[in-house]
Amino acid sequence: MIYNKSGHPVEVKKISIRLWSLRDEIEAALGRRMKECEAAGVPLYIEDIKKFYNLNAPTSPDNVFQLKPKDADGDAMASLMESVAEEAKEEAAPQAAEGTNTLNEAEEIIAEQTMQGLETKKPNPILERPYQRQAPDLNKVSYGFVLLSDINMESILSFTKDKFLQGQSVVVEFLIPQNFMMTADVTYCHHYAMRSRIISSTKPDYRLQCKFAYAIPGERENLRNFLKSIEPTIAEKKSKKEDDSLGI
Repeated sequence: MIYNKSGHPVEVKKISIRLWSLRDEIEAALGRRMKECEAAGVPLYIEDIKKFYNLNAPTSPDNVFQLKPKDADGDAMASLMESVAEEAKEEAAPQAAEGTNTLNEAEEIIAEQTMQGLETKKPNPILERPYQRQAPDLNKVSYGFVLLSDINMESILSFTKDKFLQGQSVVVEFLIPQNFMMTADVTYCHHYAMRSRIISSTKPDYRLQCKFAYAIPGERENLRNFLKSIEPTIAEKKSKKEDDSLGI
């Protein structure tokens, strides 16, 4: 792949990636925490999850689900997760990509937890540890790859197996020895009809472009360090005068 008749050697590499919805990641984090607190017999504590995803901002009444007061604690938790899952399936229209909070949907989930009054502000000694983000279930994870020439500090252009909605908040995980995750907003996602010309076990069907959102602290630094590490080393070409002085 040579651009503008460059005289420098160009090495094209690709990196495997995983992608999933940011909403699915937060739902999975809440689900794991509920099971953990229930198994330990301690009150539900999600303040560390709120802080990590910056979900402590007040939510407007239009974004809050109305819960039935007659539900018991266990039934309320079950109905909460069911309502969130049903709402996600019914989403058909793409969300606006600019001028909105990328974590809007996640705030709705946290607002439901707060309304239930089942959480506590102080962690139990069992939960006093830094929160570590994890991917959701494998059935909600998409696979693909990206060429190094298609990554910069603003956006990423990749090949993916599954389709994403325009304006959707996603997480991109770079599968490298020191893997890292980046939050991003989907700019467009088009079906890629030239699959037969791509040699890949993931069989990517879609061409996906995302704009990095930098919603999680440390993401910008991780991406910058990664891009610096893959920069090619170009040897300086000696001028003719230097060659003559060396007797070449």
